[in-house]
Amino acid sequence: MSSLLGKSTEIDIEARYATMNEKKRKRMQSNRESARRSRLKREKRIKDLINEIATLKEQILEGNKRCNDVSHKTRVLLSENDTLNSEKKILAHYLSNFYLICTSFGQKQIGCSSNQQWQETGPQKPIITTGMSKV
Repeated sequence: MSSLLGKSTEIDIEARYATMNEKKRKRMQSNRESARRSRLKREKRIKDLINEIATLKEQILEGNKRCNDVSHKTRVLLSENDTLNSEKKILAHYLSNFYLICTSFGQKQIGCSSNQQWQETGPQKPIITTGMSKV
């Protein structure tokens, strides 16, 4: 009987090992699947980040181009503004001379006294020509 008990115990032990081995095998398989899913998820994330980087680089290039265009237009407008301010000073000088000529001949009645409206009265403000012409 002791040999029967010994064999029974051996069978129980083998069954226990078989069950443990099956659990271990299932756990290992589950871990492999989990690792595979993690790799796929990481690869997808990397691809998404690479695509996002490419999109951001394109946006940066477009932004730089727009910035350069605006800078060029600003330089052109500032140049036009300087030219117009120079012309304004010349015309104000001509008008002042005209007023002096009118007053020296005593002809204030013909409208020469309207010179005051053309005189500069305060700080100069830039002339904005937005939308007037394409540069």
